[in-house]
Amino acid sequence: MAAELSDRELRLLRMRGQGLLGATRARSVSAAASAALAIQAQDVGVGMLGVRARTTLTATQARRQSTRPAVCRSWLMRNTLFLFASRDLAWLRPALSERPLTQAMRRLEQERVPEREVERLLELLRERLAGGPLPRPEARELLISEGIDPGEGNQRIYWLFHAAALRGVLIVRPALEQVQTFVAAPENEPMPRERALGRLARRYLKGHGPATADDLAYWAKITKADARLGWEHAGRTVEMRTSRGPMTALPGALEPPAATKPAVRLLGEWDHYLLSWVDKGVALPVDQVDVHLVAGRKTVFADGLAFATWRLVREPGRITVELKPFDRVPRRLRPALETEVADLGRFFDAEADLRII
Repeated sequence: MAAELSDRELRLLRMRGQGLLGATRARSVSAAASAALAIQAQDVGVGMLGVRARTTLTATQARRQSTRPAVCRSWLMRNTLFLFASRDLAWLRPALSERPLTQAMRRLEQERVPEREVERLLELLRERLAGGPLPRPEARELLISEGIDPGEGNQRIYWLFHAAALRGVLIVRPALEQVQTFVAAPENEPMPRERALGRLARRYLKGHGPATADDLAYWAKITKADARLGWEHAGRTVEMRTSRGPMTALPGALEPPAATKPAVRLLGEWDHYLLSWVDKGVALPVDQVDVHLVAGRKTVFADGLAFATWRLVREPGRITVELKPFDRVPRRLRPALETEVADLGRFFDAEADLRII
């Protein structure tokens, strides 16, 4: 077994797997989503920030690519929307949808929408989508015309859309537009459960390793027993010693990247880089901030360690990054931070300023 990895080395390996280091950034939205398995995209703005950090694209290019069949947004592991490569969703959905679908059906039952009615409405949506795209407002009106009371805060409508995604009826495409449009979901790629879990474990390790089986269970919302089964069928892996205990990695991802300059990344709210593992302390100075306080905010990382939160101020032709450090910004990080702010400006085709508050 190799020498023990430090927290910094562990972070750099995970950043590389997520496509967050310069040489690993993708050239397409689908490649970035595939590398990370999924990108947080409940809000389109958050999804765009996740794509920006993981690709060399501009916002215009990202939106254009989000119209293509290779990319989509959908509900799956959690009660939130993620950006997926469509070919990945085709096998991830049958592997991961059972538990969240049970939750969605239970919630609809609580909302007094019986299972037989859910089945009827999902089949109605499936038939309608076979004829072409359906904007979300029109899908809502279709369900209402069929006798569905939207309920408080449109809860019945929301959970019907959620269940439809989990059942493979619909996805959202274009994937990075504010107004959601539903299209027919890609067909499932069914496979034996052990094989599916093995593929899941291997792909998770590729984008998130080094990691543990418990990390996979946490990220995918599967049982620990299923995560261990996936570990067993992941193919050749390597056990590594880390400052956080033993972890697993793929054979080709054992050497941490040589980072001669600090790698600074401006990431959006709920980004998977922070939230994909049980132990958030690897990427967060827990002696300075609370993970629950930071997770829902835009966060700045240097060599994978959070050191500030930020917000984006937009004006015509200009953006300003307002940075709020946990302590202070070390002088050695300023050049890399300014480069990252400039890259954000490049993405949005705007002049970019940095303001530390």
